[in-house]
Amino acid sequence: MSNIHILQKIFAAGFDNGYGSVKLLVDGFEVVRVPSYISIMEMEDVPGRVVFNGNAYTVGESAFRAGYHFERNTDDNENKVNNALLTLLGALAHLPHRKAWHLKLVVSLHDVSLTSKLERVLNGEYQPILAGNQSDVKVEVLKVIPEGMGALFGHQLPAKLTVLDFGNGTTLYSRYYQGKREVHTPYPTGVEVLIDDISQKMKHLNGGKIGDASKIRFCLEMGHTKYSRDIDIKDVYTSCLKDWYERYLKKVVNLTLDAKHQGDEIWAIGGGCLLPGFKKLLEKNGFKILDNPVEANANGLLEMAKAILKKNFTTSTLDK
Repeated sequence: MSNIHILQKIFAAGFDNGYGSVKLLVDGFEVVRVPSYISIMEMEDVPGRVVFNGNAYTVGESAFRAGYHFERNTDDNENKVNNALLTLLGALAHLPHRKAWHLKLVVSLHDVSLTSKLERVLNGEYQPILAGNQSDVKVEVLKVIPEGMGALFGHQLPAKLTVLDFGNGTTLYSRYYQGKREVHTPYPTGVEVLIDDISQKMKHLNGGKIGDASKIRFCLEMGHTKYSRDIDIKDVYTSCLKDWYERYLKKVVNLTLDAKHQGDEIWAIGGGCLLPGFKKLLEKNGFKILDNPVEANANGLLEMAKAILKKNFTTSTLDK
């Protein structure tokens, strides 16, 4: 962190408040990527712990580890907007403590018609306690862009391109021509649908009880199928994955393969790319999986924020 000036307060940042995980990338720091879970249970001053406006809550891994009820972004379509400030502060509470943060953000959103609402939720000056330490936080939204577009920023785009973004709550199908987006269709069937199906169908392995969705998600994100020390859900996972693909994804994957037939390059991003065995299937069909598909969007959002700040700085210095 030696490159971060001790007195620096203004930081460019990219913020992706996903249904499945919150990704915050502040210039000069490691990416914060935590599950989009919010718990109001009593907890120590762990990473993700926030005291704000007289309320205390925890965002991320610890919300799940506490073992009690927690709210998830994926539980309601509006949560991505309504919970944006809570999850942003929770993500900040995972970074080394600073007395003051002035974040200049580029944010991605599944439905850009909600842009002004999201800006109202985020913009402002706040005095939260983050993981036990008081902080002054100022948030300024520079730009809100459609989900998944951040991942393309800084890439040399082919003339014809189709992108599939396999997210937790949605699968996004987008087509670009000469770098301009022509089509953007969200399908409301992301990885969450697969996880719910697995939780129902693993009862026989789990003493008759449905599986815990968060635990299933956790093991799949780690790239394996060991639900617990004694339970391996490999067979259930394999059959549910096939079913999920046939019922929900085949249509949109076939649309993408048609685009490939018309000369488009086809790219895949999003956490779903990393599901055990799924990446191979996509690659076999000619998809190019972007490096680090889960964080590709947040990386692009940060680069965009830096570019906007640089441009503003250059024009403002020219004005003088």
